[in-house]
Amino acid sequence: MRRALAAGDGCQLGRRKRKRTKDPVAKSGAGVSGAGFTADTHRACIVLVLLALLLKSLIFAPISLWPVSFFCLVPWLVMIGRAGHAPRVYFYSYLFALAFFLINMRWLYPATGLGYVALSIYLAVYFPLMACALRHAVRRRRWPLAMVLPFVWVGNEMLRAVVISGFPWFYLSHSFFKFLTFIQVSDLVGAYGVSFVAASVNGAIADWIFMSSASRDTSSVSLTRRRARFGVGFAAGLVALTLIYGQVQLHRGTLTEGPKVAVCQGDFLSAVYLDDVPEDEHVSEPDKMRAYLSMMAAAAKEKPDLYLLPESPWMMFLNPESRDLDLLSRESYRRLQVHATDHNAQVVTGSASRVRAPYDLLTTVRSYNSATVFHPDAGEPGRYDKIHLVYFGEVVPFRFGQMHFLYLWLNSIMPFSGPDGGYEYSLFRGDGFHQFAIEPASQPGKEYRYGIPICYEDVMPYVSREFASGGSPSKRVDFLLNISNDGWFGRGIQQPQHLAVCVFRAVENRVGIARAVNTGVSGFIQPTGRIHGLHLTRVDSPTPWPGNSGFSVANVGVDSRYTFYSRFGDWFGWMCALIWLVIFIDYWILRARTLRDE
Repeated sequence: MRRALAAGDGCQLGRRKRKRTKDPVAKSGAGVSGAGFTADTHRACIVLVLLALLLKSLIFAPISLWPVSFFCLVPWLVMIGRAGHAPRVYFYSYLFALAFFLINMRWLYPATGLGYVALSIYLAVYFPLMACALRHAVRRRRWPLAMVLPFVWVGNEMLRAVVISGFPWFYLSHSFFKFLTFIQVSDLVGAYGVSFVAASVNGAIADWIFMSSASRDTSSVSLTRRRARFGVGFAAGLVALTLIYGQVQLHRGTLTEGPKVAVCQGDFLSAVYLDDVPEDEHVSEPDKMRAYLSMMAAAAKEKPDLYLLPESPWMMFLNPESRDLDLLSRESYRRLQVHATDHNAQVVTGSASRVRAPYDLLTTVRSYNSATVFHPDAGEPGRYDKIHLVYFGEVVPFRFGQMHFLYLWLNSIMPFSGPDGGYEYSLFRGDGFHQFAIEPASQPGKEYRYGIPICYEDVMPYVSREFASGGSPSKRVDFLLNISNDGWFGRGIQQPQHLAVCVFRAVENRVGIARAVNTGVSGFIQPTGRIHGLHLTRVDSPTPWPGNSGFSVANVGVDSRYTFYSRFGDWFGWMCALIWLVIFIDYWILRARTLRDE
């Protein structure tokens, strides 16, 4: 059985002689051929993961150093390939991921400290799982990381998008939201395609490092060189094809101007308890209403076809069963409908809906997170009820069925359930991805269709795709309106990160997007991913509400293309996840054979 490079307990990050090890990978004779250094000590592993942590933290908004995305994973890959002690690799991979999520997802803490920690602990699990597959590929099979890493990394992103309701945040692709040429491939394979190319470049650099550090006197150096050169060629080819495709798509000439939309942004922090909001920022619900009505009145000078307000701009119920039961809701309904009629425009706003269900076997009242659409003709407003609900923020799992006891416990520890833990705040999901139509006064004779993803629905790739496609043979919407309340997360890095993720929904489905977001970032995204209209026009008001408020008016972009991604969805991401599983199976088969031969 061949000897493999491994490290003893006292190895430093440096050149070493070969020696036998208890590492099962090394026992198989599958060490990195010709390797000239190891990373086996705790100190070496810590240095490498800290470097990876720093680099990976630099690539996401608001810093957005996207060139770093091409090599931010390399220190972590070096540790995976060079450390001889497998458990140590998995341990530091987990710590690397846990530290990354705790640092870069800290904006979640004001909304839910417990959820922030639990989510970080869960998301970090994917990294040692990836490390296992990558370590097997490079040390046992000697496959180029430039080819293996993209499948493993995208498989990880795909699973994170669906498991436990899904949290598709911090994709490698999200760092490139400003690099328009590079992200156009998203209309073929989604944001996963951009991550695939970037991961391949990271793998190619790691392959080249392994080759360059190999001992020159080994008989297998030529194999290492061939592998590294092939990996570099594979990654370079992917980058070249991506850039060429991006330039072609950016110059297709399929963009036109759609309706003129006024997005209105308030700047009101949200919290479960009023005491959690600074005292000088306490704003009453009627004052919030007056602030938004002031913005709408000021924006009316530019004659928009549609006014867009955020999710829950102030607390109101606008559905027929509930709006007359509350004075503020009744006044809100009247004022918004009058504005739509007087200005011959639609008004779209977030609201709450409570529907009585006396014959329902599950509950007597169903609550929804809704988008309400007022029309100029003063008819009954349209409504879309949010479908993808956020676990623990909008719904507690196991509410119905045999696991109800678990629901009762989970609900009791949630801050939304009240001081005594008895209030059931869970919402119901809507019954479908509804589309709405508008005949803009600024473009007589034309009609456009649109959907309204609410809050983090614009983060979930499948939601925007369902609005755009829904399995139909033709495109179902011309643009999307995203309404959100990001005031739960303070004012910081969450808002630009949310915007960066939303860019990919526009490119994937070739739809323009108008966003109205409490605390920001409100504006417009073209079907090419270009962001515009972020500058807000301030509105003078006697009410002392915070300063990052105002409106922006622009034509939302419309694109005639019906994309491959809209038609066929996340097939590419699932394929990568399947290949990752195959690598795992191969790892266990080869491991079992090695143990049997001993």
